[in-house]
Amino acid sequence: MTTNDSTASSTEKKAVAEQETNIYKTLFMVTAPVTALLAGACVWMGGQLSSTSPASQATPGTPAASAQMPSAEQSAEPSQTNANNLAIMNSFMRHDPNDQQAKGDVNAPVTMVVFSDFACPYCTKFAREIDPALADLVEDGTLRVEWYDLAQITDSSPLAAQAGIAAGEQGKFWEFHDVVYAAADPTGHPQYSEQALVDFAQKAGVPDLDKFRETMLSDHTAAKVKAAKERAHQNGITGTPAMFINKAFVSGYRDAAYIRNTILDQAAQSAS
Repeated sequence: MTTNDSTASSTEKKAVAEQETNIYKTLFMVTAPVTALLAGACVWMGGQLSSTSPASQATPGTPAASAQMPSAEQSAEPSQTNANNLAIMNSFMRHDPNDQQAKGDVNAPVTMVVFSDFACPYCTKFAREIDPALADLVEDGTLRVEWYDLAQITDSSPLAAQAGIAAGEQGKFWEFHDVVYAAADPTGHPQYSEQALVDFAQKAGVPDLDKFRETMLSDHTAAKVKAAKERAHQNGITGTPAMFINKAFVSGYRDAAYIRNTILDQAAQSAS
């Protein structure tokens, strides 16, 4: 092969290599945004699924996410030992004797904060199956239950939460809570219209429906619901239902026996 032939061959190889490089660059520029978009969709969908799945875990890397995963043999949720987690959990316990979204003795040895959404199917199961099973612990002074709005699953979740606050201002939150969950589909994500919520309030015995509607639709009430969601997210609570039971953190739906055992364990620890 002559020198000229070698030079020509080298030039041709270089041109082919540059052409391939340009093709890969073009392919990357086209596919990279699509890949990123798909990745974002997976993250978004995963976040939505964690809101409604049983025993869902808080977002990794957030303070509450270091809750212990229950073992197959575990019959109650263990206490948290991380000081930061305990401080976060304690900050959500209101212990306000005038709290209309709480029930039970304000000085009960166990306080359970329940993060919930009226459109969450596992919250519906909790309200129908677990809440009644704990009624005796509320009545005998062992347990105080404090509701916390985490309204995020459907477009009407915030409006339903606002309706709960409006019912509570007339002393009928828990009656409203029971009526709404009794009507909800435990396998779906119900949507709530303004009129449907007024009808639920009437069935729950809310005395002044005009005042109820006004409170439900007020900017002040809407801001409270939005702020509650933002605070929960900032502290690692991104799914419902979730519970702070004194020093134990339960993420996701667990059966009545598990929740009851956790409450009794925490009561025993409180007494020791």
